[in-house]
Amino acid sequence: MKKPYGGITNISKYLLEQYGEKGVLVKRGRSILMNQQSMAEISGRVTRNCSVVAVTRVMDYYRRVNKLQQIPEDIRVLYKQVEEVAEAYGYTDKRGTMPFFISGITREAFKQYGIKARCRGVYVWSFEKHVVKEISEGRPVIMNIARGFYKDHTIVVAGYSIWKVGDKLYPMLRVIDGWKRGIHYIDYESFAKDISQSIFGSFNTTRL
Repeated sequence: MKKPYGGITNISKYLLEQYGEKGVLVKRGRSILMNQQSMAEISGRVTRNCSVVAVTRVMDYYRRVNKLQQIPEDIRVLYKQVEEVAEAYGYTDKRGTMPFFISGITREAFKQYGIKARCRGVYVWSFEKHVVKEISEGRPVIMNIARGFYKDHTIVVAGYSIWKVGDKLYPMLRVIDGWKRGIHYIDYESFAKDISQSIFGSFNTTRL
């Protein structure tokens, strides 16, 4: 049985079950340390606010690493302010956020604190350019996914690693999905196949 591409907790076990052989870690990419609480812990409720939480998480990360004192230290306070910005872009609990607005919401939320952020929605992406490069430079990536395990969900990519099974390489994304606290992994190869032939998702990059 084919396993879902996401929600993976144990990479070695997953690779063995999925591809029938033990995987070998060939590259341990950088891991970005950031808030790993669930959406419910950050927002105080369970609703379709994954994009709002993802933007909040990224802002909280930059607050810490760039020592941006104007951004609230309490992530729950910050969340409420990001949610207000998102509402101006049409966010509701019932409908959630339109993926095309994620970069606008991020830019606007930073602007409220007098911080200029360059945010881009990327709809045709490459692993090297939009994951490896951003993560290596210490910039988490917001990823919105339309199909499969994380259907209509927005998560934060906070690292990656590359594994080898037989003679094939399998990049694994280290993600904070917000459904549960902590880190999960995505089999990028399996994910890319799942959404092939069409644009079923986006990466959103943020640079300060």
